[in-house]
Amino acid sequence: MIMPGIKIADGAVVGARSLVTKNIGAYEIWGGNPAKLIKKRFSDDNIAKLLQIKWWDWSVDKIKQNL
Repeated sequence: MIMPGIKIADGAVVGARSLVTKNIGAYEIWGGNPAKLIKKRFSDDNIAKLLQIKWWDWSVDKIKQNL
């Protein structure tokens, strides 16, 4: 369950049946009741790069070219 007004940033992962009571940052993994930060998926530098390039807006062809 995600409480009203809570924001979940790009690339975040929330575990099943978690109770989210705090905003979740980009590329963080949260879980539990109440949900707690488990770990970040990438380093802070890599998170900044991923957010800057906005790869989710790329075409499928561009994604395939950059794999």
